[in-house]
Amino acid sequence: MELEPFVAKQVNPGEPVTSQAWNEIVNGLANVVAFLKATAGKSVRVVIANNDARLSETRVAAIDANGDVTDATRPIGASKEFTLTGLAPGAYEIRAESPGFTPIVSSVTVPVDQPVTLSMERAAPFMPDVFGKELQSALTELKTGNIVVSRIVDITGREIAPANPGAKFTTTIVLAQLPESGRPVAPGSTAQLLVSAALEVEASVEMPSLAGLTLAEARKVIEDLGLVLGKVTTRSGS
Repeated sequence: MELEPFVAKQVNPGEPVTSQAWNEIVNGLANVVAFLKATAGKSVRVVIANNDARLSETRVAAIDANGDVTDATRPIGASKEFTLTGLAPGAYEIRAESPGFTPIVSSVTVPVDQPVTLSMERAAPFMPDVFGKELQSALTELKTGNIVVSRIVDITGREIAPANPGAKFTTTIVLAQLPESGRPVAPGSTAQLLVSAALEVEASVEMPSLAGLTLAEARKVIEDLGLVLGKVTTRSGS
């Protein structure tokens, strides 16, 4: 919108203002108000439809025909709307990008009455929360999500083969994960897990009483149990 050419007309003191002059004044002010409303900076609200996108790490920007970029303010509190302010009326490209997603661009013409909704496509799998789960269950979930596990370590520092952890480790509990849950796992990247130590129960036997047996008899009982007789001390009775 453009303003009509302004022609200044001087009135001498005491001269009356004609109705035509008054109407010109009123019409001129109306044109100014209309011009200011049409050219004042506008706001555009943008909603990211992806529930798994981290809004704190998401960027939304408006790009005008000259390539000038205006960044949106991020949502505050429970709101999920980004806000672009100070946009002059005209054509813009609204661009949104977030880790783990392919950036998306949408064309809009300002002013816009309704929020602009953008939905990005995933570019990488996201790390699930496997904390507290048994190792076998965690590995199955990660494999289903196309996430490769490159390293597993228990709390004692023992390395566990990710492809074949062994029966004694399948029920150990995941205590930590890298990356943390909700983070994208970029192509070529891998995950790491820290698990609890596997419980190892040593074999044991119940020792029978050897009282009243001769040394040879006692030795025979001990050897039959798979034990080795150690040092023997003989004491004479008093």
